[in-house]
Amino acid sequence: MDKATRTQISIAFFVTGFVLIAIQDLKRLDTIDLGFTWPYAIMFYVGLIFMAIGYYLK
Repeated sequence: MDKATRTQISIAFFVTGFVLIAIQDLKRLDTIDLGFTWPYAIMFYVGLIFMAIGYYLK
């Protein structure tokens, strides 16, 4: 895998992980209706794993 592809995959994993953690944090705001009810604990840990993968591929 070349460096450019690896960097793009790293950024994609990191941003996806960050978004999953941010969505999990928005559940406390009553004014924002996300329209779905995912298991937030799973989203948090998957987000952490994705961020770790993104950091590792950096």
